[in-house]
Order: sequence, then C-alpha cells, then structure tokens
Amino acid sequence: MQMTPRSGRSSGDFGLLGLLGLFGLLVVSCGDKDDTGGATGDGTGSGDDGGTDSGGDDGFADPTGDPATVELAGDCDLADRLGGFQVSVYDEYSIVQGSVADGVVPISILEETTAEGECRLLKRNNPHCDPPCDAGWTCDFDGECIEYPANQDLGVVEAAGLVQQVIMEPVQPGATYFDTQLPHPAFEDGDLIEVRTQDDSGWAGGFDLHGVGGIPLTPGEEEWIVFDDQDLLVTWDAAAADARTTVKLTLNIDQHGTSPVTVQCIMEDDGEGTVPASVVAALFDSGVSGFPSGSLARRTADQHTVDAGCLDLVVEAPTTMNVDVDGFTPCTSDADCPEGQTCNLEMQICE
Repeated sequence: MQMTPRSGRSSGDFGLLGLLGLFGLLVVSCGDKDDTGGATGDGTGSGDDGGTDSGGDDGFADPTGDPATVELAGDCDLADRLGGFQVSVYDEYSIVQGSVADGVVPISILEETTAEGECRLLKRNNPHCDPPCDAGWTCDFDGECIEYPANQDLGVVEAAGLVQQVIMEPVQPGATYFDTQLPHPAFEDGDLIEVRTQDDSGWAGGFDLHGVGGIPLTPGEEEWIVFDDQDLLVTWDAAAADARTTVKLTLNIDQHGTSPVTVQCIMEDDGEGTVPASVVAALFDSGVSGFPSGSLARRTADQHTVDAGCLDLVVEAPTTMNVDVDGFTPCTSDADCPEGQTCNLEMQICE
C-alpha cells in the first residue's frame, strides 16, 4: 500500500447517503434549478433535471415478481457493502437516492461489540495512519493509506412500482443518483418495488433489486425512557400477518464519543420488541453525551453481489423517536441543566 505524507480526508464521507437526503431536501426547497443539474420545481422531469425523470410511465415495465413471494436477500454485510439505494417515505416527503463505490470505506465497517436476541451494539472505530493520508486517500485498519473508494457510473437506473415511475442518471461529480420530486407517499402498503439498471453497460453490470412497501408505523410510546441495565420494551401497530416487512430499531445515546456506539435491532413486524438489558448496559458503559436519538423503520432489504462486494436496496418508512436517558440531561447552555449542575458544552451534557 502507498503511504502519502500530507493530511486530508479519511472518514468524512461515512454519512454520505444521509447528506444526499439533506441535499435532496434543499433541491425541493429551491424549485427550478439552472442547467448545471438538479430537479425541476414542477417535478415533470423536463430539461436537465439532475439526471432524474419522474414524469410519465409510457412503455415503462412493471416490476417482475409477486410481493408475497419475491426473494428478499436482506442487507449487505458492512464489511462488503459498496453502497446501494434507498426508497424512503418520511413524514412529509419521499425520496429515492443511492450511490455505489468501487470499494468499501473502512470507517463504515462497524464492530459488533455485544449481541443478544434481535439486537446488537455496533461501534465505529477510527483507523489511524501516521503520517495522515493525503486528500483522495483514506486510512484502513492496517494503518495504511488506500485510495478513497470512488462512486461509480451504473448507467441509467429505474425505480418501478412507485406511484410515479423514476428514471435516474448519475449526477456528476460524484456519480450519485436521486429523485426528490416524487409524489408523497411514493408507495403504498404492499407495493412491489424494483430498482434496476436499464442494461448491463454500467460498472456493476445489470441488476434488479426488490422491495415491498410498508406504511409508516405508529409507535406505542411518545418517547423511550432508557434505564441502565434494564430491558427497553418498544411497541407499535403490527403489520398484517403476511407482511414482508421487518422493523429496524436504532438508538444512540453517545453523540460525542471518540468511538460512538449504536444499538441496532432487526425485529419481526409483530408490534412488539425488546432491547435486552445486556445490550442497554453495554450502551451505557460506552458513554452518554449529547442529545440521544432513536428511530423505528418499517422496511425490507435486498442485495446484489458483484466482484468488488455487495450493493443493496432498502425500502423503508422511518419514524423518529424522542429519547430520554435516565439520570442524564442533554444541554446547550447552563439554563438547560437542573439546579446545581452546569452544561459541559463540548459533550452537551449536564454535570
């Protein structure tokens, strides 16, 4: 491996797809774009609209398969995941987005430190290179600088089975795919969704990935109150008995740790799940800082393997949860803290 002498990027793109979602929202708010790219404000897909066309569907093939039986291979393993696509229905908007790189970004490979039942605790480790890597390179876990994985041109990608069909071309620079001009919600409960290439001329060849739409769930609790070393019981309105969806729970109570950890559970969509006390205790042991976050997402996942690794499709309806951590008060100033405590601004926690 080549070592490079100057400091530069080593981990900043870990949240790339989340940033793309934010970028998509900015596109929506800005309306028509100039001829450098971006979606048009009327959502017709006319002109240079950032590589998307979500207009008419004349001649557009329906998804192949039956939503009750189509194969859903699940999420890629993090160690192999090159990227993928998400079809997401949030409270107020829907979005299709994705990108696929020619390698795995090392910092995106999370370490499983604790697991029980349907839940596991995932830790983000930060590889270290001395001297630091130059721009365009990143550090791997062997302490070597490697070329930063580059997003690839997959050719024209279609999303079929939505309430309005989508055709996307890669937006350069960065070879990202997105459409923020979808009618909302973009899919209905039980819809079969297919994300596919138009042909096999792109970097990953031809592929088709499937998902099944699930309506946003309704949580049974207004907020989660998390106690150290105690089970966390969560409830929601269950899906139909024959639904293909599962529910993904995420919980983070350490926003400013040097190696943050996150609880992740993949649960049956039967209306009830439990984060075991052992996982909760390990979460507390890793530290508490900042404002806790949590979510429940009704979802399906499918994957496709290429020589370099794996890409996947997640069809999801996420719901954000309020979280209260027993014994800890997050803050941005002393005024947020109980009497006798002050705000540690760096860690955003009252002490």
